[in-house]
Amino acid sequence: MVLIGVFALYLVKDLPAAGRVGFASGTAPRIFAYCLIGLGLAVTLIGWMNSGPRLERLSIRGPLAILGSVLFFAFSIRTLGLAMTGIPMVLISTAAAREGYRWKEALIFAIAITAFCALLFPIALGQPIPLWPTFLR
Repeated sequence: MVLIGVFALYLVKDLPAAGRVGFASGTAPRIFAYCLIGLGLAVTLIGWMNSGPRLERLSIRGPLAILGSVLFFAFSIRTLGLAMTGIPMVLISTAAAREGYRWKEALIFAIAITAFCALLFPIALGQPIPLWPTFLR
C-alpha cells in the first residue's frame, strides 16, 4: 500500500497542487496518496506489533481456476455467445474451491446466473454481447 501511494505521488507530480479556489487537479490524488501511505504504514506497524496465526501455504489451484475461467470467457464469448459461455465459465471457476465442491449445485447456479446475465446484459441493458453462438444465428 505504501508503494502504491508513493507511485501515485510520482504520477501526479506534474499536476498543480492548488489553484485560485484552493483545489486543483492534483489536490485530491495527492490527498488519497498520502492517506494510502498513512494507512499502509499503520497496517504495517500493527502487523509487526501483534502476533497472529501463521499464514497458510498458498495454493495455486484457486488463482489458476479463476484465471482459466476469465480466459475461457474472453476467448469464447464472441464465437459461442453468452448462453454457451456462461455455464462452462462458472464450472471452471468452481474448481477454485479448496474444500470439496458440489457439481450439481454448481451446475444449477451456473444455469441460473447465465440466464440472469442473458436477460440483463443483451436484453434489458441492450449491450452488444452475442447471446447465441455464431453458427446458430
